[in-house]
Amino acid sequence: MKKFNKEDAFTGLEAAIVLIAFVVVAAVFSYVVLGAGFFTTQKSQEVVHSGVTQAASNLVVKGEVYGIKNTTADTVEYIRFDVGLAAGGLPIDMNRTAMVYSTTGGTVYTITKDNSGAIPNSTMPAPGHWGIMDRRPDLDNDVLQSDSLFTIYVTPEGGISPRERFNIEIKPEIGASLGIERTVPPSLTAVTLLY
Repeated sequence: MKKFNKEDAFTGLEAAIVLIAFVVVAAVFSYVVLGAGFFTTQKSQEVVHSGVTQAASNLVVKGEVYGIKNTTADTVEYIRFDVGLAAGGLPIDMNRTAMVYSTTGGTVYTITKDNSGAIPNSTMPAPGHWGIMDRRPDLDNDVLQSDSLFTIYVTPEGGISPRERFNIEIKPEIGASLGIERTVPPSLTAVTLLY
């Protein structure tokens, strides 16, 4: 039988201590790496959800866009369209919505909301303004819900001539903008479909 001396036993004990130290350091390091990974994953998930909320356009045009002819001139005096929410869209307060009107001729200006055109008052919005002329179902506020539809009238300044191309950009408080780009046809009727 072989005898062990004290130095051999001490060397074995040193090796065990070093091995345990490596295991403890590796465990701490892996905990730190996993914690950082979980934190990064959580932040990435928040960024993705925030990006989807900001990028998803909640507003959609429901139906066609119409131009209403000026009775004294051969121009479109009012633009009429219906807006609603996309499937799964969050409610939008139309009072906090901005609209920008632009033409291919370089005209660009902000259209402000005209509250005088709201129901029950049936007057059209003033030039350079827009208004909600109908709410379905009948609502007493300007918050567009998932089951509601608003009829919007826009009154561009100076009207829109035949063959002129225009763009109305609707910018809700949250979410992506909705662009409505149309061209006025060469001949106008009282109510003309804009394409």
